[in-house]
This record gives sequence, C-alpha cells and structure tokens, in this order.
Amino acid sequence: MKPGSEREAPEVVAAPVSAEVIVQLCAFVVGGEEYAVDIMRIKEIIPPSRITPVPHAPEFIEGVINLRGAIIPVIDLRRRLSMPLQAPTKKSKYVICTVGGRRVGLVVDAVTEVLRIPRSAIRRAPAMLTRSGPRFFLGVCGPPERLKLLLNVKALLESDEAVPGAEVRARAREQAPRGGEHGGP
Repeated sequence: MKPGSEREAPEVVAAPVSAEVIVQLCAFVVGGEEYAVDIMRIKEIIPPSRITPVPHAPEFIEGVINLRGAIIPVIDLRRRLSMPLQAPTKKSKYVICTVGGRRVGLVVDAVTEVLRIPRSAIRRAPAMLTRSGPRFFLGVCGPPERLKLLLNVKALLESDEAVPGAEVRARAREQAPRGGEHGGP
C-alpha cells in the first residue's frame, strides 16, 4: 500500500447480547384447568370427528380417527389427567401432535391461545405428591391466577400410570410467586 492510502480499520462492534430464547406454547382447557404444549409438537387442531373404539386399549385411549387417510390414536386428556368425564361441546377440539415420529390426537375442552414467552418464564414443576408427577409435567408458566401446566406429551403416552393433574395444579398454585412477579404473559 502507498503511504496515506491506508484504510482505517473498521470499528469493532460488540456482538449483541444473545436475546432470550422465546418459546411458543399452545394453551388449552381440560376440566376447567389450563394446560399448554410446545407448539412445535402440534401439527394441527381440528374439530372432533367420529372415533372408532379400540378394544383392550388403555382406558385413556378414546379410540382412533381417520385423518385424511392416516389412522391416529386419540387420547382423552380428562381420563388421562384423572378428571371427571364430560361430553364434547362446541368448543372441544382434537389437538394433533407428533410424538416420536407418530401422530396422536389429544381431546381438549377448548383451545384458548398461543403464548410467546421467554424460556426463563417457565418454572420447574413443583415437588409432587406422587413420584410419577414430574415426568408428566415439564413446568409451569403464567401468572398465579392463571397458571398453565406444560404437559410432557411423550410421558403421557408412554405410561399407564395415573396422572395426578389436580394434585399438581394445587401444589403449583401454592408455590407460585405472588404480586408483580408472574413469569408469564
């Protein structure tokens, strides 16, 4: 280079601090309680359709549906979460999820919202009253008056154990932060 033709070195710009990871959750109601599932597991949400019962299936499997040629097992979350049974309503939906490469439908009373929250807003599920509880619930998010339990769909499908849904929700409410700190939307 010729003298005087030197270029100034570009300014060193500090790399932006990595932004917090945002997760998207699909929130829904089952038995008057709010739950959520990672939206990346959800393929679609459809209205209820005719279910064909499957003999000798676990009690929580409602049966199977034919969804555009694919046979999909349908899980009744009320039964799976040890809640009183109820006939489907106009708001009832099947949330079609993918678990381990397989599709499965979850019967929910209503889909309420899609949440975008920082991963840090998902708190660890509290100590459970039963040993099986922590596997079924990945965490808790939302303000104390509207806590949502983040379901571990894979664990719900892999086990025949009873899931202590009501017990977990009561413990989560007891341990939720009070006041302005709410850890969710």
